[in-house]
Amino acid sequence: MPKLVTFIEKEFILNQVQKTGSRVVVFGSGKSLDGRLKCFDKETLVLTTTAQGAEAFKSWDVVSVFLSYQSQRVTFPGKVKKISGGELVIGLPEQLIKAPQRKAVRVPPPKDMRLEFFLQNERIRIDCPESSEYAELEMPALSVGFDTGTISGLLESFKEKASTMYARSGIVMFNKNRRPESVEERLISEIGRTLLVPSTNSPLPAADPYPDGRIITQSMADAFEGPTVFLEGSALERSRAEKTAAGIVSELYCPILYYQYVVGYVYLMNDEERKTCLDYRTVDFAWEFSHILAYSLKVNNYFKLDDDYVADPYKPQVVDLSAGGCLLSMPKSTFKVKLQSGSVLDINISRDDAADSVTMKGRVARKFDDRDNEYYGVAFLNAEQDALVELRKSLYADDSSRFACDEATLEL
Repeated sequence: MPKLVTFIEKEFILNQVQKTGSRVVVFGSGKSLDGRLKCFDKETLVLTTTAQGAEAFKSWDVVSVFLSYQSQRVTFPGKVKKISGGELVIGLPEQLIKAPQRKAVRVPPPKDMRLEFFLQNERIRIDCPESSEYAELEMPALSVGFDTGTISGLLESFKEKASTMYARSGIVMFNKNRRPESVEERLISEIGRTLLVPSTNSPLPAADPYPDGRIITQSMADAFEGPTVFLEGSALERSRAEKTAAGIVSELYCPILYYQYVVGYVYLMNDEERKTCLDYRTVDFAWEFSHILAYSLKVNNYFKLDDDYVADPYKPQVVDLSAGGCLLSMPKSTFKVKLQSGSVLDINISRDDAADSVTMKGRVARKFDDRDNEYYGVAFLNAEQDALVELRKSLYADDSSRFACDEATLEL
């Protein structure tokens, strides 16, 4: 993650850039300029440049600004507030960013540019529950020592290893005749994450320690049950009480995710026979096995493709874009599936006045959210040179290598 410039650093750097007359570079969609910092206050800065350079910009253009002092490289997004002759007034945000040295400078997308994407699962139609989580089908890093040679070998090694650690283990597969029944099955099928019950006498974990999000917290379970808990009580709490009475000490339900489909789950349990409470080591064990199994099902064509199915593309808002990647925004109200880091997208970028579109793949490298939107930072994967040339022409001035360079070598 990029580091923020402190308030003291911000004033010092801007003062030094102004005193020394250091070069400031401003990037817009398909345009750029060099300037010098004339003055600044808490909300704006004023750059002097050539009248011709300033004329390329318009009020309210979104821009990316780069400056530096003594190798302290800084960037920030801003909006052009006013243009007067050779002067450009740009809004100054509260926080500046120490340049993260990306492989290509990010700029706001041109207004007539459209970006659409498809997920890798578009031709998969499975009669199983669909969760709100979407995971890529890839072989995980191996640490437990499962036999990955064949599916039968994988299942046998799971059974053998689980028998030495847990009182009971099993795999349940869903299909059109076997739907989620219990509250635990419905919960993991809806959310697509692991339900860890460390103790049937205690609530679920209050926080998820996994950066990529793996477990169902108590607040997520409460939201799933909704306001009916005030009238009927919690079905999950009733289930835990029944299991305590039956001698169950601790248990885990780990969904087997095939893209967003929950095709089954891994079940692990300890009872009076083995009273050890399950913990995050159990989560890791079940998570690794479930991902290996899902990947093996894909490799062995367990689920067939529907070649006649034509999917509608997803149409996100593009926050910014570069020759190396983009930042996408999707409203939570309409985009129900949450993409996990590592998800691969088939991307199509087009413009109103262009006959051809640019197609490439991208991988979700980071994600975050606010109250209304999910944000995904996407890195482009092995894009063809022709596609990159067309993209650079749309984003950078004159397709110059200077304006498509990585931030580490940008001359300031």
